[in-house]
Amino acid sequence: MRKRSLALACASVAAGLLLGPAPAAHAAVAPVLYGVGGGDHPGEGLVWVSASSDTAITSITAHLYAPGSASDAPEVAEVSDFTPDSSTGFSNTWRTTTPLRLADLGTYRVVVDLTDADGDTTSAQGAYQYELEAHLTDLQATPQNPDDEHQDVTVTGGFTVTDPRTGETTPAAGAEVDLEISDGDDTSTTTGTDGRFTAVYAVTDPSSATVNAWLRLDEPWYQSRANESVEVRAVQSDTRVTLDDSELDVKAGQAATVSGTAEVYVGGAWKPLAGATVDEIWSDEFGGVASRPVTGADGRFTGQLTLPKSGTVEVQVRSGTFLKFSELQRVRVYVATKTSLTDFTATLNKYSELTAKGVLHTGSSVPGYADNKVELQYSADGKTGWKTMKTVTPGSSDPESGAPFKGTFDAPYKGYYRAHFKGSRNWQESYGKVVYAKRTPTRITGGNASPEPVRKGRTLTYKGKLQYYSSGAWKAYGGQKVKILFRPKGSSSWYDMGNATTRSDGTFSKGSTASKDGTWVAVLLYPNSTHLVSAGREDYVDVV
Repeated sequence: MRKRSLALACASVAAGLLLGPAPAAHAAVAPVLYGVGGGDHPGEGLVWVSASSDTAITSITAHLYAPGSASDAPEVAEVSDFTPDSSTGFSNTWRTTTPLRLADLGTYRVVVDLTDADGDTTSAQGAYQYELEAHLTDLQATPQNPDDEHQDVTVTGGFTVTDPRTGETTPAAGAEVDLEISDGDDTSTTTGTDGRFTAVYAVTDPSSATVNAWLRLDEPWYQSRANESVEVRAVQSDTRVTLDDSELDVKAGQAATVSGTAEVYVGGAWKPLAGATVDEIWSDEFGGVASRPVTGADGRFTGQLTLPKSGTVEVQVRSGTFLKFSELQRVRVYVATKTSLTDFTATLNKYSELTAKGVLHTGSSVPGYADNKVELQYSADGKTGWKTMKTVTPGSSDPESGAPFKGTFDAPYKGYYRAHFKGSRNWQESYGKVVYAKRTPTRITGGNASPEPVRKGRTLTYKGKLQYYSSGAWKAYGGQKVKILFRPKGSSSWYDMGNATTRSDGTFSKGSTASKDGTWVAVLLYPNSTHLVSAGREDYVDVV
């Protein structure tokens, strides 16, 4: 693209104006030519000369030779109607008063003859640019302050061209126009028959941009203007984020879905922000996780992050050409660590007391006291109606190997048992395997000590029947040792009065010598490993 600055144009117009001051006056000093050119408006066809001498310059004649002509070619024009000119701001400048109407555009070789008041003369050679002069008018950018709703800028203006060969100024029809955009990509367009042009470009940088237009012609030309340009600066609008949730619960390895709505403040109101990047970031001293969703037409966004542990995700609209950073919003994500319950067993003793134990695994850390609980649960069928019978706290140990737990409680004679870790926001719920525990119930019926009363020293006999429960019915339990116990009146201690072996129908009897008043009872105190203890009816007998 052809881009000329005004400073360069002035240099080509009147090179002599840029040289140093005239030398001090002294004897027989010939005039010095500093420069020759077409001035700030070459389309006028005038010639400017800059020169000086030790006395006043009294005569200036310029001889012009066609572009590319030989050194001995005849001149095509001669001008000598120079008058002093101070419009350039430099001293010792002259310009012609009659426009040149030459046949061709181009760079003419010029020989300038100078004579001063002392009669000293100089013939010096220079160059004269005879070219079209382009004029830019009415350069505008709309809007000059684009925002998120109006991101494209329309640049308009017009060009005319003055031809020094005719002196006519006409619209620059059908000519290419280059738009020079600082802090952006340049673009081009073409003028219409009226010399007007229109171009649209998208602002991509929030910095202030200067827009200039340059005409592109096939012939020698110069663009004359007083550094005309227009400034475009994007408006960065306020943004905000409204989150759907301020807290989220996920399991370890599961992605947290962070979503919400982004808005932008434009036109005096908050509106949905479309096509913006939203940064969702979690980090700690060891690294970070990020998601960068883009908002839809309704301003909605959804991102997913898989956090290695519980933490806070910071959410913010990213700044851009038309957007400011939004205020940080935060989502607390609770990542529940996976847990497990292993080595679970449940054992029922003869007194119908169940002891359950196992190991709780919670990974590399131990839950706090409030969360570090294991529920020991019972179900009649192992599927429904689970009931917590006891809650225990696992012991301390290396988290990698697990924390042991144990609990004992009264239990039905048969049923299903499991361990349950309820978990929390930081720990996943888990269950141990279901185990079955059973013992056969027993009972002693008809327990009776007789006679009542009994004389001291006489024999007192305790009778009863031992049974066990199986297949929904009570059945005789023969061949078992039943112990007879006696507690004297006023005492809290029981005394072993011997054993009785049950007959095949489960009945038994045991005689003892009556010595004092007291209570008699029969008990199955030492059943085998599959049955429960039982006791008969306590019977008080007076001894007379």
